[in-house]
Amino acid sequence: MNTFVQNAALEYVTGLLALLALVMAFRQAERLFQVSSVIFCAAGSGLFLSNGGTLHELPLLLTSFAVILVLFYVLPFINSMIITGRYDQSVSKLLKAHVQHFGQLYGRGLSASFLLGSFLNIAMLPLVYGVLTKHLRSLPERLAHLFISSSMLRGYALCLAWSPMEVLVAITVDITGTGYLTFLPWLLLIALTLLVIDGGLGYLRFRAWRIHDHMEQTREKLDWSVYRRIGLLMCYLALFIVCVTVVKQLFQLNFLLSVSLVIVPFSFVWAFMIGRLRTFFIYSLKQWRERVSTLHSYVLLFLSMGLFIGALRDSQWIDYLQAPFIFLAGQPIFLFVTIQVMFLGLALIGFHPLVTMGLVGEMVQPLLMWMNPVSIGLVLITSSLATVMAGPFNVSVILTGNLLKENPYKIMVWNLTFAFLFGGTGSIVAWALL
Repeated sequence: MNTFVQNAALEYVTGLLALLALVMAFRQAERLFQVSSVIFCAAGSGLFLSNGGTLHELPLLLTSFAVILVLFYVLPFINSMIITGRYDQSVSKLLKAHVQHFGQLYGRGLSASFLLGSFLNIAMLPLVYGVLTKHLRSLPERLAHLFISSSMLRGYALCLAWSPMEVLVAITVDITGTGYLTFLPWLLLIALTLLVIDGGLGYLRFRAWRIHDHMEQTREKLDWSVYRRIGLLMCYLALFIVCVTVVKQLFQLNFLLSVSLVIVPFSFVWAFMIGRLRTFFIYSLKQWRERVSTLHSYVLLFLSMGLFIGALRDSQWIDYLQAPFIFLAGQPIFLFVTIQVMFLGLALIGFHPLVTMGLVGEMVQPLLMWMNPVSIGLVLITSSLATVMAGPFNVSVILTGNLLKENPYKIMVWNLTFAFLFGGTGSIVAWALL
């Protein structure tokens, strides 16, 4: 409401509610997030008070990153639409049909993760895992686990790179002040190029193992309805991007909030158009309750991080943090590599990529005045999303580790080379656009 009303009293009430949410979420959040929030709140409060701020003004800083939480609260609706519309079943059929050897299956797994990840997000991983694991029972365990983790996580990271519903992409759009449609062609170029490269390498690596050597080949036939449904899925995603762009321009909102406001009405209209409105309504509310009840850690992270970043932005320390980035701006390729190493390096010790994005986003602000913001944005997106496959504390890596009963650090090692390739490709494209 306050986004549209811009009322000082309502803004303060929002800050008080954020403070209450911070306190209530603390007990049920994960330990890593509890420790991080205490550090952010202590450092942020110290910075703010040392700059002449007063205690009663602190709640106003808590809402700096609250808009990110809005997206987490509405994502279950678009996720539910994919299930109730049975689009996941069509992709699953595409994954299983006419597979002759594991080289083909690798490409199918990669493509399935790429297609479903934009809509289902993290819920895509158990679905693809369930299909792949049935075909890989006779392979050596280590090879099967490497196969699954590589195809799932790499396809997932590549699809997030251009998804308007990915938080890191939306934040980057707002940090750089550049339109999402300006980024989209370059993000698609990077994602599709790496999808073809990894699919080709996987094909060559696993083609020696033929399906009929271990089990009967799948005989399920594909009809045109499967391709039609997948095509419609892509059309609805394109329509979603158009709706977000219109809302952003019409109400002069930032990209992240525009995406958040469009998701719920768009999902209900979509369900109505395919005749699944009642099923969607029942299923989405159930999923919403379940998903929202697990957001304590994210509530804690974003509210405390908002306090810290808001205080840091108005302190003299921001100049010291920005100085190395300004120095490296004379050699852009070194700047881009530094950003890439920061995201992966901090991910190794437990920093969430959204935390790193918040910090780096403030440090690159002076650079946006004389460097191409699209170049900086591409580096931020590819570097941050590289942690999706190589961040041992990232939810996607932890979930994959639980599914495979493998240590997340081992999964990180399997995907680290491709993570650097992903970030490096973004850096090369960014350098070419300067």
